Amino acid sequence: MPVDVRWYEDKHIILYALSDPLTLEDLEAGAQQVWALAANIPDLVDMIFDYRGLSEFPRGAMPAVREGSFKLPTLERVALVGAEPMVEMMMTTLTRNTYRPDPTIHATVEEAADYLRRAAQEDS
Repeated sequence: MPVDVRWYEDKHIILYALSDPLTLEDLEAGAQQVWALAANIPDLVDMIFDYRGLSEFPRGAMPAVREGSFKLPTLERVALVGAEPMVEMMMTTLTRNTYRPDPTIHATVEEAADYLRRAAQEDS
């Protein structure tokens, strides 16, 4: 399956991993899964967006991501795992439009999770 959405750290960090071949419908289904995971969590949650397994985003991806998982009111920080300037620009634009901190960029999921844990601890 091209979209894998699950708790990386129960009730704190959502892992949203993408791989080829990805469709717009897959992105929309992933956003619904993010909402379902966080539905009964009153606290803020962070998300790791891992796109290393993806060679290209489908046309129309930015509105789908913005209107989907980025509309989650309890979403706090987003950590990107990958190295694609277009994705970084897209995510930075989305986070600024939703008044969230700019996404951070990491080489691995574990590195991203470590950063998110430290940031949450500093905030509390």
